[in-house]
Parts: sequence; structure tokens; C-alpha cells
Amino acid sequence: MYNAPIIKKAIEILRLLVKEYQPLGVTEIARELAISKSTAYGILQSFQEEGVVAKDSLTKKYTIGKEMMRLSKMVFKGQDLISIARPFLERLAELVNETVLLGVREYDVIKVIDVIEAKGDLKISSPIGTKLSMTAGAVGKIFLSAMSNEDVVAYLKEKGLPHYTESSITDVDAFIEEIEKTRKMGYSLDIGEYLKGIRAVATLIRQDDTPIGAVWFVGFSNSMIDERLHHIIRNLKHTADQISARLSFSLQVDRE
Repeated sequence: MYNAPIIKKAIEILRLLVKEYQPLGVTEIARELAISKSTAYGILQSFQEEGVVAKDSLTKKYTIGKEMMRLSKMVFKGQDLISIARPFLERLAELVNETVLLGVREYDVIKVIDVIEAKGDLKISSPIGTKLSMTAGAVGKIFLSAMSNEDVVAYLKEKGLPHYTESSITDVDAFIEEIEKTRKMGYSLDIGEYLKGIRAVATLIRQDDTPIGAVWFVGFSNSMIDERLHHIIRNLKHTADQISARLSFSLQVDRE
């Protein structure tokens, strides 16, 4: 089991590989960081198994691997999305006065990356970093709507449809109908399906037509009443369109 000093040495190795931006051998790494060759080799082997570093079969030297690059892109994407979306979300939360959340999909979960809370003493919130199931209410539906029906069915057969409340949809055929309706409307609705007494509305954020995140409102049923839903949905979709346009513009600028 790794202890703290080993973890520190592992981080130092990654920093060195990133800083040098060229292949380095075990001897070079050990000498530069003043650690034993056996320690350096053991850490590099563990990193290689996870794809964090890559080893050239001829030179036996190491570089940053595909998994490290993938993780870096995920971090930068999330930060870009937060910085671009934040002013839009603040205006949206002020306009509607319900808690608005921003999230991205990470494998089979949805991670909350930003939250703007509603004003007032009674409100729904969620800590940044919270991870939700792909079957969790409105936000789960909106992410699943980006998949084909066949993929959704395969996912549900593997993961199941939990019975969160008495309003939860637990029949696969009925759930697929709900997903199809979500695709057509461009937003998803949760009326107490995930949490009793709680309503939610969600829609996707896209970059060049590729879904990269979701924005959603969460509030008490006696606040997000039927008479307000049209106003809430209209403003939610408009804000998502604005964020999507800004993200697509940023991507175009980066390409140029």
C-alpha cells in the first residue's frame, strides 16, 4: 500500500514528465528527483498499467500517456464550461429564483460542477462534486436522451430502474417513451420521481451539436407550480442555447 511519501514522489514524476515534455528514462528521472531507480521504476510501472504514462518499446523511455491527456482535457473542459456558463446561470437564477445546477457526465454518473442557489431561507441545493445516477430524475433523462433507444435499453438492463419514490417510472417501455418525449421537447421534467415533493427541469448544453453538459432547475413542488413551469422552461432553454452558442464560438476561435 502506498504511503504519503510515495504519493509525493509519484506526483513529482508526473510534474517532471510534463515539464520536460520529452521522453525520459528511469535513470534520468531517478537522478533528477534524487530517488532510487527501483522506486522510480515501480511508480512508472503502476502509471503505465493505468495508461497515465507510456513507455517506448525501443528507447525504454517514458512520456505522458493517453489517460493523463484524457483526464487533462476533462478538467479543462469542465473549467471552460464553468467559466463560460457562470454569468448566464447567475442571471437565470435571479430571473426564476430557483436553484440552478450545472453538470457533466463522467462515465455512468453525472457530476455537479456548479450551483447557483435560489434566494430565501427554504431552498434546494447540492454540493459541488455531488455525483448522481444516470437514472436520477430530470438530469438523468436529459443525458439519456442523447443516446439511442437501443443504448438506453441496454444501459437500463444493466443498471436497472430504481424505485426512488411512488412516482418513479420503473417500467422500461414507459421510461423509453419518456426519453422519446424528452428528445422531442428538448427538455426533461421530473415531478417527484427522484425526490418526493421536489420538481426539476433539465436541458442539454451543446458544443457544435455535441452534448457536453446539462443545466437544470431544482425546487419544491409548491414553488415550481404548474403555472410557473412554462416560464421556467422557456428561460432554461434560452440560457442553455446562449451557453451552447458561446461554447461553439470559443471552439471556432481556438481552431482558427
